[in-house]
Amino acid sequence: SVISESQTAFVKDRQIFDGILIANEAVDEARKTKKELLLFKVDFEKAYDSVDWSYSDAVMGRMSFSVLWRKWIKECICTASASVLVNGSPMNSLWREV
Repeated sequence: SVISESQTAFVKDRQIFDGILIANEAVDEARKTKKELLLFKVDFEKAYDSVDWSYSDAVMGRMSFSVLWRKWIKECICTASASVLVNGSPMNSLWREV
């Protein structure tokens, strides 16, 4: 199957919050049993990560979207960043390369 068994969002009979609830249960169990726990999400890929943005821009141009609108969209995509906390301290921002 193309859809992973662990995918919880946008799949019939699965809820987007299932993953969060499972993580919360793991944290609660670790606290109750005083066990160390490490949770790490490694799959950050989104559907838009594989979009050809130059093609999308060309399509928006052909559909008469204004240059300003297209610029705003490009800024939203090209300037996305993330920050990671390590032991409660923020690390350098990670920039998304397009």
